[in-house]
Amino acid sequence: MASSRILVIGGTGRIGRHLVAASLNAGHPTAVLVRPATAGAGADDPVRAKLLEELHNHGARIVNGDIKDHESLVAAMEHADVVISAVGHTSPEEVESQLKIMRAIQDTGNVKRFVPSEYGCNLELADQMLEPARSILGAKLRVREALRASEIPHTIICSYWNHGFLLPKAGDPEADGPPVTRVTIFGDAMFVNEKDMSTVTIKAVDDPRTLNKVLHVRPPANLCSLHQLVSLWERKIGKNLEKCYILEEELTRKVQTSPFPLNFQLAMVHSTLLAGVPSAACEQITVGGDDASDNCNDNEVEATELYPSMNYVSVEEYINGLIV
Repeated sequence: MASSRILVIGGTGRIGRHLVAASLNAGHPTAVLVRPATAGAGADDPVRAKLLEELHNHGARIVNGDIKDHESLVAAMEHADVVISAVGHTSPEEVESQLKIMRAIQDTGNVKRFVPSEYGCNLELADQMLEPARSILGAKLRVREALRASEIPHTIICSYWNHGFLLPKAGDPEADGPPVTRVTIFGDAMFVNEKDMSTVTIKAVDDPRTLNKVLHVRPPANLCSLHQLVSLWERKIGKNLEKCYILEEELTRKVQTSPFPLNFQLAMVHSTLLAGVPSAACEQITVGGDDASDNCNDNEVEATELYPSMNYVSVEEYINGLIV
C-alpha cells in the first residue's frame, strides 16, 4: 500500500518542523504549506527561509498558499491524503483559523484524515483556566467541537508538555535558562519529547484505531514531579539548588500582571502543574503503575498501548543531553 501523502500547515514552527521531519523519516510524500512571501527569495524571515531550504533538501515539497486564501488552500490539498495542522496559538483568532482549513477539506473531498493543532494538554476544562489560557484553549476546544460536528475524519493528539520548553528551565517559564543557584518548584507534569510526539502522530494518521479519537501520549516514565526534575538538575550540575516554593495566589498574580506570551505560559503552568486540572494533568497515570487505558473513555486511546515498541526519550535522558 502506498504511503499517505501528507500536507503540514505550520511546518516551520516549533512543533511543525518536527512533524515534517517525522513524516519524511517515515517515507511519506510530504508537502509544507507556506505563504508566498515566506517561500520566495525575498522572504522577510531569513531563519525561516533557511529552514524551508533544509526541509526541501530533505525531500519536502514546498507549496505556496495561505489559510486566508481559500482557493490556494484547496489547491494545496488536492494532492494530500492527510492534513496536519501546526498553526500557532498566539490568539484565539489564530487558533480558529483552522476552521478555514476544515472548510477547504470539505470542499476538496479527498482528505482522509485531519490532525488539528492541539498537541499539548487536554482541553475539556479549559473554562476553568486563567486568562489568557482560557480564551486560547477555549478556541482550541471550539475547533475540536466543530471538527466533530463536521464529520471530517480526524485524530486529535494530546501530548502534554514538550521537553524543549520547560525542561531546560527546570519547569519555570520565567527562567532565562538552566538553574544555577535557585529554582522555583510548582507541581507534577507529563513531559513528552517533540520528536517522539511527532513520530506518534505520523504513526496515527494511517491507523484505523485512532480514527475520530483523542490520542494521548503519556509514557508513564515521563510523569515527573518538579521535585524530581530539580533532583535531576542537581545531579547534572553537581550541586544543590535553593528551592523556592510558589503559592497559588502569587502565581495567579504573576499571570495577571505578566505580558504575553509569559502570562499564557504561566497560566498553563497554573492549570497543569499547580491547580491540578484533571484533564490537563495526567488523569492519575502512575509511574510504572496501572494501564493508562483504564483512564480513557470510548473516544480516547493511549499511544503507549497502541505502539508498545515505541521508545520514548525520558526526562533524565533529555536533561543529560543538554549542555549547561
